[in-house]
Amino acid sequence: MATVNITTQNDADFYRTFIWQTIAGAPIDLTGGMMEMMLRRHAKDEAAVMRLGSDTGEIVFTDPVNGQFTVRITKDALEHLALGDFDQSNIFNRNGYKVRVWSGLLTNNAGPSR
Repeated sequence: MATVNITTQNDADFYRTFIWQTIAGAPIDLTGGMMEMMLRRHAKDEAAVMRLGSDTGEIVFTDPVNGQFTVRITKDALEHLALGDFDQSNIFNRNGYKVRVWSGLLTNNAGPSR
């Protein structure tokens, strides 16, 4: 499992492309699956403060056979999210089998142009 730390500025959208692959560099096929990313102030917190998903359009499989996907968090969502660090993880689900893609921190910073 990878550690992915994300830093955002709340005066602009966050948009990145990722490729999920094995340690050997082989792409992991995303066909037929979905992804869900949750943010919590602390991992132990029961309630998530943000959810991103392939079912709601924030995560898009752009080249599923080659493991490529994008994550987008809108400026509006970042403005409504408190500043600071959040524990986050991204889970892939296919046919009920859930696999952690990554976990890490998301740091939301104040953007000067907001």
